[in-house]
Amino acid sequence: MKHLIWLVLIYIMSAFSVKAQDPTTLIQRTPIKSWYAMNSGEFIFSAGELKISDKAVYDPFGSINTIADPDNKIRFSGFFHTSQELHYNFSNVFGFYTGLALRNVGFINTMKVGGEKLTIKQRSYSLGIPVALKLGNMQTYFLTTGIEPEIMFAYKRKLFYDGDKSKKSQWFSNDVNVFNPSLFAQVNFKGGMYIRVKYYLNDFLTSNTESFSLPDKPVSVSYKVDSSKLYYVSIGTSIKTGR
Repeated sequence: MKHLIWLVLIYIMSAFSVKAQDPTTLIQRTPIKSWYAMNSGEFIFSAGELKISDKAVYDPFGSINTIADPDNKIRFSGFFHTSQELHYNFSNVFGFYTGLALRNVGFINTMKVGGEKLTIKQRSYSLGIPVALKLGNMQTYFLTTGIEPEIMFAYKRKLFYDGDKSKKSQWFSNDVNVFNPSLFAQVNFKGGMYIRVKYYLNDFLTSNTESFSLPDKPVSVSYKVDSSKLYYVSIGTSIKTGR
């Protein structure tokens, strides 16, 4: 956790350092009544709420017979997030943008299975098309809000239990809702740095029965996913790439 805090602080200081070195960059990167392209990347801190029912466990030796409710943990992801954006400002106080974005999103949950902690990490790469409005001073600080339809195309699940681990990867998996639109809002600062909040409108996981074997154990676990909300806060930087 200490390493993560230092990484975020270095990231923020670097963004302000770049801005301080070239004070004319702001004017150059925010033209009025002219199309221009930007590239952005971000650090994502995601969380969610997983609700399950119909919990069951099969252990041929009968030593494991209970499953506790899940406990969500904050998930940090610094790779791979990129967004290619096309901006247009109608005036110095109003504009919009669209583009194409690639992100790594998901959540982490833990639960007690037979008294031992089971950690489940689930994520998917998503491809999104943001459509957003910008309001404020385009040269300094402004607010952005929009919607982003996303396709969850590369799913991965990792299980950690009693010192062992296993993983599952699938393209366009039935375990996640492949189409998942999101709403987002962000505050943009001088120098290109921004803070974003995003909420996914559909459940992250499909409402199916999740079944798997514990890593290196002859024990099968299953439960029904009732709901799986996903949201995140991110810190990012946008850089003008051309007109």
